[in-house]
Amino acid sequence: MSVPFPPNRRVPPATALAAAALPRRVRETLEAVHALAYEVVVDPFDRVIPQLEARLVHLRDQGARHAVGVSYLEQSQLLARRQSGFVIEFARAIDAELAGLRTTARMPQRSPEAPSMPSFGELRLVDEDETDEVSEVKAIALRHESRASLPIHLLCQRFAVLAEAPAFEPGRLPVGPQRLCELMLAAAEANGFSLALRIALLREFDRTVLGEYPGIAESLNDLLARLRIMPGLSFVPLRPRARIATAESATPDAERPHTGWTSTAPTDADTPTFQMLQDLLASRRSAADRFRGGGFGAGSGSGTGSAAGVGTGTGTGAGGAEAGSPGAALQLSLARPELPTRVALELLRDAGDDVRGLDIEAIRQWLLLQGRHRTGEAVALSQTDADVFELLGLMYAQLQRDVRRDSAAVAMLSALPLPLLRLALGDSAFFLNAGHPGREILNAVAEAGARWQAADDVDPQWLLQLERIVDTIARARDDLGDAFRAGATTLEQQQQAVARRADIAERRNIESARGKDKLAVARHVAGAVIEDALTTTRVPAFHRGMLRHAWADVLTLAHLRNGESSAEWAALVDATGELVRAAAGAGEAGPDLVLLVDQWLVTVGYHADDAARIARILTGTDGDQGDDAATRTELAMRLKSRARLGEEATGDGAASTTLDAAGEAEADRVRGLPPGTWIEMRDERGEALRRRLSWLSPTTGAALLVNARGQRIGESTVNALARDLVAGRARIVTAGEGRLVDRAWRAALASLASNAGRTE
Repeated sequence: MSVPFPPNRRVPPATALAAAALPRRVRETLEAVHALAYEVVVDPFDRVIPQLEARLVHLRDQGARHAVGVSYLEQSQLLARRQSGFVIEFARAIDAELAGLRTTARMPQRSPEAPSMPSFGELRLVDEDETDEVSEVKAIALRHESRASLPIHLLCQRFAVLAEAPAFEPGRLPVGPQRLCELMLAAAEANGFSLALRIALLREFDRTVLGEYPGIAESLNDLLARLRIMPGLSFVPLRPRARIATAESATPDAERPHTGWTSTAPTDADTPTFQMLQDLLASRRSAADRFRGGGFGAGSGSGTGSAAGVGTGTGTGAGGAEAGSPGAALQLSLARPELPTRVALELLRDAGDDVRGLDIEAIRQWLLLQGRHRTGEAVALSQTDADVFELLGLMYAQLQRDVRRDSAAVAMLSALPLPLLRLALGDSAFFLNAGHPGREILNAVAEAGARWQAADDVDPQWLLQLERIVDTIARARDDLGDAFRAGATTLEQQQQAVARRADIAERRNIESARGKDKLAVARHVAGAVIEDALTTTRVPAFHRGMLRHAWADVLTLAHLRNGESSAEWAALVDATGELVRAAAGAGEAGPDLVLLVDQWLVTVGYHADDAARIARILTGTDGDQGDDAATRTELAMRLKSRARLGEEATGDGAASTTLDAAGEAEADRVRGLPPGTWIEMRDERGEALRRRLSWLSPTTGAALLVNARGQRIGESTVNALARDLVAGRARIVTAGEGRLVDRAWRAALASLASNAGRTE
């Protein structure tokens, strides 16, 4: 729903937009966006700032230190004096941002440039009370981008039309959460607010204004649509659906990698009718009777199969009488009156704790016994009810094979047979509709304890909510269908929340993996520069060790900060050559080079004394006297024990084992997998666990693996995954496998179809 906004005559004029060199229609559209942004983003600061002042006063009164109270008092007074100027500056910042829309869109997206090499006098300790603005903004933006992902996606497309550029990234969208936070902080800094006050403003802005950002984004989309900026734009993500099909009817689409967070619901196109299911069951019973030597089918279904799916003919299920012959079995079956479905449902509704925890076959025996007590004679289930018991028993038996015995799903599965039987007896659509609420609940319970999930793969909050849903359904009496529907609705909402949390965690892990990958590349380039310099010059072993350890860290950091095209990197490459020549005695290093080496070594974390000593050794200005008590051997040992920059980075590297033809084919296949593909891997105990291939480096071959919650499980490489695929220790999960409940249903159908084929 869009956020309503009344007309506000206090909107300041967009002077920057009025002077911008933009087409008339684009300018008018952006002026309307600026007015709306003022209404829903800037103007609410009239209530944000008083709330913040009250918080500051409270913190001042509660301050444990006098300095804290004085600081909060000064900041609250400054905020009160400059409130109007700050709001005007914020509005002007949005105006300037929109005016430079096309300029910003054409600028290449680059990471913030690192500051220049600091001098020793500029270094300082960081106050423990300080908070990093950048990390705060990123956390806030990430949260709101996940909450309003679709409206932001549409805004990125519409602003791209206005800018005549490709679609914006959410972080560069002028009215996106990240840019709004950054513009607000810039306005606060321009008014002289301290870091603590800016962070407090940012958090209050997040709590009061951005808390309504999904509605704000919808309002902006509605405005642009009314102004004829892509008015019919909509986006619905495609979700692959698995089909209920046997191996013979499998399509090539089923072999595509499965990339969904949770298994996707199948379509109903291939679902058999209930009459077809009954025919398959009748053929199955006929085959079972022939195997035992009988010549007649169990027409009434009074002796249906057990939960394990093994047919028992007429047997003793109905009233305890044994069948002496096929004819006697048929006469006994025909002599028993049928228990009406209405009566069966009443008995099951009032069963309560008598059948709680029993399996489907035990519930059937209990129902027949209760029917005998009510009527005074042995009864039989109707053919349709008996088929429901047998079909659900087949599905349950198949489903339980894929559930871990030590999972919480076992207890929930044991509580569901009774409500599922009541549901299926009153609504045969449970077997025919793949999206039935009962099947949704059953599938969620089964997948909460699936064999291919570790205990940590299941979100504990979601599991607790699922247990509550199952308990509510198990206790429902007259409104069972409503209980299943309400449970399915709640479950869908919880799954969306889990998916959002998983997406946030996964994106953070991807960013971390990309950083480590850049570090690995930088370390490799730094090592190559040093080795190239050492190739043509003979250098003492001690100096080579210094270059390959201490100076390699310097080059690695410089590559990360500035890249290979920067002047700083070129200067350090030249300095590497000078250091090699100085170490070989072929040249003399100047004082500037000594100072450069010293400062860079301190920057990468070396102690000042060690950095100065290493700088003198590498530049050949150490002499024989030495001004440090540590010997060269002690210094070398300290360097060797020191953790190197980028040492933990992973990648295939040049030293990886060469793959054979099959391995190369699998490696090419892994490189072509889309992000989010699930891979089933064997752990040290041989159990299969599913891991999501979240990210793959095109340069180093590093691979990030996460679980269903987006948590990093491990890091691998393309070559390692290829070897596991060749050896059978891993396999790629395909979309055709579908959900657990649908796999169980397909297995039951395949079993029935195979029995029917043998009887023909």
